[in-house]
Amino acid sequence: MENRRLIKLATLAGQIILESGGEIYRVEETIVKILKSYAVSEADSFVTPTGIMVSMTDEKGEIISIIQRVNKSTVDLEKVSLVNALSRQVAKEPLPLDDLEASLREIDHRSPYSVRFQLLMAALCGFSFTLLFGGSLWDAFFAILIGIGVRVIQLETRKIKLNAIFINIIGGAFVALTATGLAGFIPDHTNLDKIIIGSIMLLVPGIAFTNAIRDTLMGDYLSGVSKGMEAFLIAVGIAIGAGITLALLGGVQR
Repeated sequence: MENRRLIKLATLAGQIILESGGEIYRVEETIVKILKSYAVSEADSFVTPTGIMVSMTDEKGEIISIIQRVNKSTVDLEKVSLVNALSRQVAKEPLPLDDLEASLREIDHRSPYSVRFQLLMAALCGFSFTLLFGGSLWDAFFAILIGIGVRVIQLETRKIKLNAIFINIIGGAFVALTATGLAGFIPDHTNLDKIIIGSIMLLVPGIAFTNAIRDTLMGDYLSGVSKGMEAFLIAVGIAIGAGITLALLGGVQR
């Protein structure tokens, strides 16, 4: 019974990392590290972006395995860091399973950043990227408003579990439409392209792309290709949303 509980807790640790934007190889290493910290002789894990498979051999030679489907995917690197720290602590000195479970549940149920803070950071990102790409202060000011709108769209569409590709199509269209409208107020002092580029950076799948590279470099080609395809399709979604909107608006203006 304790071994079955142990494998479930190790899988939970991996699930938290995977759902929070961690790399595939990190998930596998964490699961195996936790299991072997409790004197498990043989332990293996196989992880994909949507599932975790773990097996271990107990002291009687019985093989125990578990499969966990993963449907949620967010970005919360603080959770990744906390689980990593916990796994290192367990590797040095194994915790009682009750304490391990309590620690994992506490990490898993940590509240995300407040909506107000997320909107503030979205505004700051839009402002900063627009200036970075050579935009004026007017451009950056408009990007603040668009950045807040983009984040609101992301938060609301995730509540209905909309696919990330469609979220970015909507986001790309919103950026192009709003930027065109705002830039029209003072066309002589704004650069439409800079506003769009600076605002659209909020939608760019940076973590998915980075994880694809890191997993590939670690030899996990299946996960690398999967994450790379995810990043590519999200980028295509952004381009479709923004491109079609700009094409339609350009046609109207002419």
